[in-house]
Amino acid sequence: MASGADRISDLPDDVIHHVLSLLPSRDAVRTCALARRWRDLWRSVPAVRVAGDRGWASFDALARFVDSLLRLRRGGAALDACDFDLRFDGAFPGEELQGDTWIRRALRRQVRALRFAVSTHPRVPIPLSDSPLVSHSLTTLELRGVQGNDQVLDFSSCPSLVDLKMKDCYVGGLEMWSPSLKHLSMTYCVFYCDYRTRMDFPSLVTFKFNTNTGRTPLLETMPSLATAAVRLDHFCHDRCANGWYDDCGDAGCKGCHDYYRPDEYDCVFLEGLTEATDLTLLAYSKVYLFNRDLKWCSTFSKLKTLFLNAWFVAPDLSALAWFLQHTPLLERLFLRVSKLLILCVLVSTPRINKTKAVHGSKYVFDGTGVSGAFADLTLRQY
Repeated sequence: MASGADRISDLPDDVIHHVLSLLPSRDAVRTCALARRWRDLWRSVPAVRVAGDRGWASFDALARFVDSLLRLRRGGAALDACDFDLRFDGAFPGEELQGDTWIRRALRRQVRALRFAVSTHPRVPIPLSDSPLVSHSLTTLELRGVQGNDQVLDFSSCPSLVDLKMKDCYVGGLEMWSPSLKHLSMTYCVFYCDYRTRMDFPSLVTFKFNTNTGRTPLLETMPSLATAAVRLDHFCHDRCANGWYDDCGDAGCKGCHDYYRPDEYDCVFLEGLTEATDLTLLAYSKVYLFNRDLKWCSTFSKLKTLFLNAWFVAPDLSALAWFLQHTPLLERLFLRVSKLLILCVLVSTPRINKTKAVHGSKYVFDGTGVSGAFADLTLRQY
């Protein structure tokens, strides 16, 4: 550098592209002023990264930049990643469908990994247009703060999609479907209160469903499922206002009286998880969905590790007994319970070696009884 030589410009295009792809797109575009060699390099950078709204004179300025950024890319340049991270103190300041337009332009540019996250205060999801997302290149999709519909939530027009994350989204459709999806995470999403969304993901391997609002969806069978972690919080509408573990019979209890189970289905949720080998089921104490589903659910024939919290605590511990009888390969069981319940479990489950009941937290089974492969039980106190 002492000689004044521009060694960075002497680097190969692919190296420079990689460096520029790590920068916010606004900074990557600014490199066009460095020298003639850099004038058009930004047009073929393999990543688009846009954050808002800080540093922009107005939302219109941000919108014009994004429009030009996507429109002026070199036609044959591969787009590996596109990341929109838009945060606003108020409502979304532009046309609501402008975000939808950016998503679809990125898909037309053959993007492989797309993240579109919108955060507003108060939180209001941005609606997407009523047409499917279409891409043969997209493998990873993350959506936050958007409102879907039946067309958008049908991912069959994205045959390469394997990883989907949704957070703070409004699931405005009665069906979600993808033949290729392998990993699904849904957190803080809003489902209908008076209908159940049908979810059909036959290739799913991992499933995370955490603290979502509304009616729990109807799960179809997932034969490839290996790991599932579910948390039904007090936002879940499948709960009894009177605190029952099942139907309380009170017509005034909307949770029980308007259960909205389709006539052709008995088990709403758990049946779709029966192929899992590793399963976590956590629920708010008044959410009764798991207890109801156990009446019709079939055997968890592959399950080896199970984690439960206190939702299974019916007066007769029937839910715990059900799992001990319907998990022939179960090796590890974790129960997160109160100290009082620990004593109830120890008394009610004769297979536990009770020598550590007072001073320990891990209890070893004697190897006989309901499930011959069952190895150990860990009780975790609140």
